[in-house]
Amino acid sequence: METRKDIYTAAALETIESTEWDFIGAKTQQHLHSLHSYPARMIPQIPRKAILDYTKEGDLVLDPFAGCGTTLLEAILLGRDVIGVDSNPVACLISNAKIASYTPEDFAILKNFLEQLDHMLLDKNCKPSIPVYKNMEYWFAKDAIEELGKIKSCIYTLPNPCRILALCCLSAIIVRVSYQTSDTKYARKESEYLPGTSVKNFKAKLTSAIAHAEEISTAKRGDAKVLSLDGRRLEGIKDNSVKLIVTSPPYLNAYDYHKYHRHRMQWIDGDVAFARDREIGKHDTFTRKGATPEPYFADMELCFREWYRVLQKGGLCLVVIGDAIVSGQPVAVADTFITQMQKIGMHCERRWIRHLDINKKSFNQQSRIKKEHVILFRKN
Repeated sequence: METRKDIYTAAALETIESTEWDFIGAKTQQHLHSLHSYPARMIPQIPRKAILDYTKEGDLVLDPFAGCGTTLLEAILLGRDVIGVDSNPVACLISNAKIASYTPEDFAILKNFLEQLDHMLLDKNCKPSIPVYKNMEYWFAKDAIEELGKIKSCIYTLPNPCRILALCCLSAIIVRVSYQTSDTKYARKESEYLPGTSVKNFKAKLTSAIAHAEEISTAKRGDAKVLSLDGRRLEGIKDNSVKLIVTSPPYLNAYDYHKYHRHRMQWIDGDVAFARDREIGKHDTFTRKGATPEPYFADMELCFREWYRVLQKGGLCLVVIGDAIVSGQPVAVADTFITQMQKIGMHCERRWIRHLDINKKSFNQQSRIKKEHVILFRKN
């Protein structure tokens, strides 16, 4: 049977095998990029290079699969206006926390909040704000539920954007203090929960977030907004308005973002059904017996048509994507993307193979994905 390696070897005949997009050994967690974990995140060096190469200050950049806001943060720090779109409420929360303009007054409020938090949690009037959903007690210790609920109640006393940053920090620690095995494995592994762990982790995360936000608070920046939308319908984005799209669409049969973030979505009062029903390429769908890749490509073509609509004439689109295996068969995702794009009037300018940094601590050594395609399209 063909392996994923064979897909990339075949594709390489028409691509540039170079290190231009590899960034092996580069630091990928600068400032607010370390705010919140997110599966298969795009490293910041990719949108940074694309934005510098293909846009100028004042141009509008779009990431229609914004994820944890990597493209958005890079764009505003480079003086570009940017729009991020995602159907996952955790993604939207992280992105909003990263792009917010924090003032010295905001930092003073947040630091005072940290100083007063222990006192606030002990106040008899502090009632825990706990979501109600099936099997929550199966996934969390009772003490963890109580602590998270009280922290959440305290967070909701804050004004925005302080509340957004603090809530994002709460979301960031949810999996760590639960019985969920990891951010990319939806399985239960019970362990001893030490009282106070949630409070300790939250305070450490918020302290770090404040420091990183302060680092970039005085930088000149572009305007940004985050839209909670189905990527197949980019409502509210004008025709012919975008100069550059930089994005890494969901990989076919790789992850279930709504599942890995399910507990987080509940704790931030997110719409779980909206995220689940609109997720493209999810692992659960394409591991079913007899699954074929056609539904994924049908969804992506709807996305591509929206990209074509919002792009300016001559506008560019940089896509980072990996190939896949469905029902035991290799799927040349990048080649299919190029065919679909050409059909709607998008010309493939260049394509590269980038090599993932397998020495990174976060890299899954058992993963079949060790290379990705980087494809540059232009609207005719």
